[in-house]
Amino acid sequence: MLIKDRLTVRQFTLLTFLTMVGDMILIYPSLVTAYGKQDAWICSLLSQPIGLLVLWILFKLHRAHPELSLIEICKKLLGPWLGSILAAGYLFYFIIGAAICLREVGDFMTTQIYLQTPIRVILTLFICPMVWGIMNGLRTMGQSSEILAPIVVVFMILLLLGVLPQTELARLRPILDTSWMSLMHSVIRGAFSSFGELIVLSMFLPYVVSAHHLNRDMLLAALGGGILLSMLVLVSLMVFGPVFTQHGFYISYTLAQKINIGNFFERIEALMAIAWLISTYFKSILYLFGFVLGISQLFELKGYKPLILPSALLMFAAAVLVGPNIIFYTNTVMPAWLDWNVTVSLIIPVFLLLVHWLRFHRKKQPTKRLTS
Repeated sequence: MLIKDRLTVRQFTLLTFLTMVGDMILIYPSLVTAYGKQDAWICSLLSQPIGLLVLWILFKLHRAHPELSLIEICKKLLGPWLGSILAAGYLFYFIIGAAICLREVGDFMTTQIYLQTPIRVILTLFICPMVWGIMNGLRTMGQSSEILAPIVVVFMILLLLGVLPQTELARLRPILDTSWMSLMHSVIRGAFSSFGELIVLSMFLPYVVSAHHLNRDMLLAALGGGILLSMLVLVSLMVFGPVFTQHGFYISYTLAQKINIGNFFERIEALMAIAWLISTYFKSILYLFGFVLGISQLFELKGYKPLILPSALLMFAAAVLVGPNIIFYTNTVMPAWLDWNVTVSLIIPVFLLLVHWLRFHRKKQPTKRLTS
């Protein structure tokens, strides 16, 4: 194996949670409310079982070949040519996913906090710790998640509790007044814009210490992240209503600005920004690490570290070119990205599981009949 480090089950669980919430903390309410309107919180809850099914399929694919990553599974099941083409498609998905997370950080910082700072400066400052983290290896990333994940959880709970005095149930009415097609579209968005992006974890499952409860912990971590996002949608609707929630780019950051308890506890949006930056950092570093590791496995290289800096520069260029502004990203990139998530996290893994069953499971049946 290219990586000698091993993640503990707890570390992998925390990385799953951080990847689940990731950049979704800021943009998830707007994505779901765009079609679900005032029923978006119901759609978000209904999307949880679909998302867990997607994650279960991902784990079943891993259990079929526990020593191989997603890239290696593609090559083994589909052969060196077709498998390499599919693996290259996943690598392109990983680098674009990392670039989108990076661009989201740049757009947020330059429009909300550092208004006069060039976006390329923000991107460079965010890339440097990512390169340093991959250089230090998988174990260091896991240990960092144990330190920083509780900060994200505490800040998110603080946000939800802080805005409770400003919530109004009347903003959720009328309930189930949205068309069924819009509700289904919102459910699909809720499932695949968050759970679908966990496909990158399949690159690191072979490097997790084996345990019988790994599947349970991974599903619980993803479910915990999904419930947190659903609570965020519910609170956003009860504070701002569906119209403002749909059109607000950084609705969670705006929620934090609304907190005012006794004219003493207020203006804590910086804490919200810190929580979002931490979770987005781990999500983007896993995507970049998956890209670097996948290239090494695709071309059967002896090491991956010489590829880290070139990959980071490629991610920087892709982040600059992915879109001119946040409006283009929301209106153009996100609809196509949802279709891409459905393809890479559901359609292709199901196809790979079917190929595995045809190639390995059916071969065992004739031998069993002959021996009997």
